Amino acid sequence: MREKPIYLDPPGSRRNRGRRRQRRQSTRGAGWVAVLLLALALLGAGGGYFYVSSLAYKVCRVEAGVEVTASDFLKKPDESAVFAEGSDPFDIAEPGEYQVKVKSGFFTHKCRLIIEDTVAPTGQPVQVRLPIGNTCGPESFVTGIVDATKVTVSYITEPDFTKKGSQPVRIALTDKGNNQTILDTELYLSIVADHVTVEAGQGAPGLDKFVAAGESGQFVTPMSELDYSKVGDHEISLLVNGDSYTSILHVVDTVAPVVEVRDIEDFANVPKSAMDFAVKVEDVTEVIGTFAKEPDLSLLGQQEVKLVFTDQGGNSVEKSAKLTLKEDKEPPVIHGAVDLTIYAGDTVSYRKNVTVTDNSTDGLSLDVDTSKVNPDVEGVYPVVYTAKDASGNSATATVNLTVLARKYDIDEVNALGDSVLARIIEPGMADMDKLQAIYSYIMGHVSYINDSEKGDWVQAAYEGLMNRKGDCYVYASTAKLLLTRAGIKNMDIEKIPSDTLHYWNLVDIGDGWYHFDTTPRKDHPTIFMWDDKQMMEYSNSHDKSHNYDHALYPKVNGAEESAEYRGET
Repeated sequence: MREKPIYLDPPGSRRNRGRRRQRRQSTRGAGWVAVLLLALALLGAGGGYFYVSSLAYKVCRVEAGVEVTASDFLKKPDESAVFAEGSDPFDIAEPGEYQVKVKSGFFTHKCRLIIEDTVAPTGQPVQVRLPIGNTCGPESFVTGIVDATKVTVSYITEPDFTKKGSQPVRIALTDKGNNQTILDTELYLSIVADHVTVEAGQGAPGLDKFVAAGESGQFVTPMSELDYSKVGDHEISLLVNGDSYTSILHVVDTVAPVVEVRDIEDFANVPKSAMDFAVKVEDVTEVIGTFAKEPDLSLLGQQEVKLVFTDQGGNSVEKSAKLTLKEDKEPPVIHGAVDLTIYAGDTVSYRKNVTVTDNSTDGLSLDVDTSKVNPDVEGVYPVVYTAKDASGNSATATVNLTVLARKYDIDEVNALGDSVLARIIEPGMADMDKLQAIYSYIMGHVSYINDSEKGDWVQAAYEGLMNRKGDCYVYASTAKLLLTRAGIKNMDIEKIPSDTLHYWNLVDIGDGWYHFDTTPRKDHPTIFMWDDKQMMEYSNSHDKSHNYDHALYPKVNGAEESAEYRGET
């Protein structure tokens, strides 16, 4: 609100000149004047009013919106001055003349308040865009109106709401003082609405909500595929009279949810959510329940709970319910915790068939302590189950886990191999294709770790097929099992003992022996059906990685071309 200072009678007015003459007069009569004033003051104290105009201004003029106090009328400010009974009520936002009475000390003064509005209003013009055929009032074309008094907005140039396209609009802002400001702006009428709003749950709006009457159009956006049960905005594409348009569809939720709640009796410290109290929630969009204030779950007895249920549109409804809490001293009971037996390396399902019951099912927890168990080493280990409820009551049960040495049965391992072959080998597949399938499976399904038990190839094949990890011995043993079960002739081969060991396979599909090594290496060779010359060249360039005693194995194709076979190394 703009503010102008209070202004009173001008200093050079006729009345003020008279006051100066009075001050220049002799003080000869000061004594009897003082006596007279005292008598008049006593008269005023006796209940009558006496008006002394020389102590107050008769007229006070202010700009509308400026605060006026009783002290403003006094020539000597008096913060304790008040408007006396009989004063006209006035409003600083309403121009006009008001008769007021100002009481200061023993005196009451009759004064006149003149509220004037001399400042024109201000505002910012707004361009308006509407679908053709829609209308709006002049107030839509202006924002940020500022004035001390009420402002009326009117058209000077009224728009034609049936004419599409852009047209100028002129509006007037007029305040209570008849001060006026003219604003020029623009109206644009489109044949397609920029925004369309639909209530959630009402489904897709028709084309008529987007396109002006009489225009030919169609949706490009598949309207039936939009989700009208959630609040949100969707960009809609349309074709109107052959031209492309876009509009924004607002899915809103303006209807508060309908909720019914219940009272709850339970044990103390049991977790609670606001939705626990709801027995009926009806709304088109998702509703979230919250506590206006979190209840004290440790407080025994009854307490009132304030609940707030809010939908996606921000519409809320508040409900009250009673929460009665009692003490829980009963511990939970553990069922199904029994001794377990596994083979070394097996995984254990400690929680299988283990359940917990309690007089309160909320807030139950079950912890299984297996810190003393080593499932890879034979032995008997304790497993401790601990159940706890929300009130802190607990129960424990201890069982034994017995880990036995694993016995690797060839029939079991063969079954694992046959299961793999059934997935990777097709009927009628040639041996070379079978070799490729086995090689690819092992390379893609077994991870390398630098550790395994040597000497039991069945165990190693089990590790490769079941645990899918191991070193070169596991890779070679896994390949041996799959090759054998696939009917492919094969043989184990071992590097000449040194500071490092290595194992791989030889295979023969009818045209002699070849090297077959599925163990991954850092330089990623594909050692698939290599002859002896290839293998020895690779071995010699990689620190004798595949050097072997040729006398211990059948002749491998290409051996006669290698110096190792001829005994020249």
